[in-house]
Amino acid sequence: MAIILNNDLLQLTVDPVCGAGILACAGRVGNDWLPLMPDVSDPGSDLAAASFLMMPYSNRVENGAFTFAGGSYQLDGHKEHAIHGDVRKRSWKVAAQDAESVQCRFESTACEQVNWPWPFAAEAGYRLRGRSLHLELSLTNQGGTAMPAGFGWHPYFSRALTRAGEPVALEFPLEGVYPDADDTRIPSGPLQPLAAYQDFSTERRLDPGNFLDACCYGFTGGRITWPESGVRLHFEPAPNCRHLVLFNPSGKPYFAVEPVLNANNGVNLLAAGDETAGTIVLEPGATLESSCKLHLEVTR
Repeated sequence: MAIILNNDLLQLTVDPVCGAGILACAGRVGNDWLPLMPDVSDPGSDLAAASFLMMPYSNRVENGAFTFAGGSYQLDGHKEHAIHGDVRKRSWKVAAQDAESVQCRFESTACEQVNWPWPFAAEAGYRLRGRSLHLELSLTNQGGTAMPAGFGWHPYFSRALTRAGEPVALEFPLEGVYPDADDTRIPSGPLQPLAAYQDFSTERRLDPGNFLDACCYGFTGGRITWPESGVRLHFEPAPNCRHLVLFNPSGKPYFAVEPVLNANNGVNLLAAGDETAGTIVLEPGATLESSCKLHLEVTR
């Protein structure tokens, strides 16, 4: 059963039964509630979640195969790359809840055929504080040997808040982007400068026809602005959340701005010695934690 968190300024719907993902997120501007994220219950929505969790790795692992600490591993889904971890459709348990927050917990050992070689536990927290939504994640290695670890959030945002076709702009200063010469979302080389169509280091409009699916490095924060609606949404990540995926699909009423710890194919970048991989070595019993705050600013 979905859980609705709310205060006078923000409303969030979370579904513990299906991945502890977000089903809707709205912010109050004057007397109106505006859909910052798509409401997946709306007729015609083609999304299963407005935001989902990617653990114990984010984005893709090339052909589902990787090496780590002298061992070779093969995940399911290798024909089209293993993707987005293995928790977004799993049932989580509610560990704590009040009117403005919920904490959910996942244990891989309680599930069948989890697509990861090590047992792990995860916790996801959502907290409303005034106009801020706090996203929190942790991942614990419950195995007897070290494991590679990473995770991230995959939120979609509404292209329009108050009228169809209204402009939306991004501002995310970043250090570079991983090339994708094979059009597979797997880095085909080391970090390189952003192309002009990928560069939002200063605020500029996100054109609906500007297709993006890019994994970038150097994320320290940024913002989405809907100028006609008088809304800015600021991102404030934890220091270890250094990657950002920008996804702007053609012909859709939404786009995604995804704060993530590891690069696409991060576990293989780690094995290759890439210092920007973001995937870390998590020792037995150790916990990896991160967070990202989304703050709603009303400009009118």
